[in-house]
Amino acid sequence: MDENSLEYLGVIQIIEIDNLRPYGNDKSQTFDKTLFLTTNDVKTVHYPDCQQLIIWLPQSGTNYNTVTLKDIEKDTIVWVQDIDKILNGSVQLIFNTLPIPDGNFELSILKSDGLIHAIKFKKYIEGTVSIVSELKNEAASSEMQESIVYKDGFGRVMPDEDLILREKVIKKTFDKITRRLEYISHGKDGEVIYIEGEKRIKFLMEVGAYDCVFYVNIPTESEWEKATKFPLSEREEIIIFVAEQTQRDQASSCIYKISDGEIAYYRK
Repeated sequence: MDENSLEYLGVIQIIEIDNLRPYGNDKSQTFDKTLFLTTNDVKTVHYPDCQQLIIWLPQSGTNYNTVTLKDIEKDTIVWVQDIDKILNGSVQLIFNTLPIPDGNFELSILKSDGLIHAIKFKKYIEGTVSIVSELKNEAASSEMQESIVYKDGFGRVMPDEDLILREKVIKKTFDKITRRLEYISHGKDGEVIYIEGEKRIKFLMEVGAYDCVFYVNIPTESEWEKATKFPLSEREEIIIFVAEQTQRDQASSCIYKISDGEIAYYRK
């Protein structure tokens, strides 16, 4: 997709999500339905200057081959991309949808076993009344719900725990979507800085020896929470994101290996 093309600000609406057997594939072949893509795995984000389609794959991106965008009305392929070129971390795909004009489209994600996740969506003309009204109604409903005041038996105002939890989830999701890495070099060593919202983790980066070009030190499981202030349950996901993003940014000609205390980058 050409990031320098025209921008179309119309709203995107997900129409249908399906999991298909490819044409010509053996119809007797079965697939694990727990690994199907669902509506819970797909999200659209609309801001004044940003519009994204975000997908969380049911399995690691290593189990997938390509992503294809098709214009349904014109029956033409807009583009085809290898999954490893657009994967963000291990399971997340983020597409800038501003260059997509109004119309009906299908995004097909092909797995190595032949299964296809098919997402049909409609891009509306900017300012379409029906969709804008729908979004306004949703916002009004949300504001009405937020205006409700809960009180206990003594008339004291109680916090809306559901609203608090929702706000926390929204913030955490946005932080994950916008997370990034920064790099600082000091010659033979430096730092890889993981940034997620207002939180940061600094990983020491050092030049390696022999076939190892460089390595990034990571806290062990026992050290993780104290050193990073992130829960241990997020350790693997963050480390994989750091490993893959650093490879893309700093070591595209290398392979990496993750051990308990480091991510090492070796010449291919």
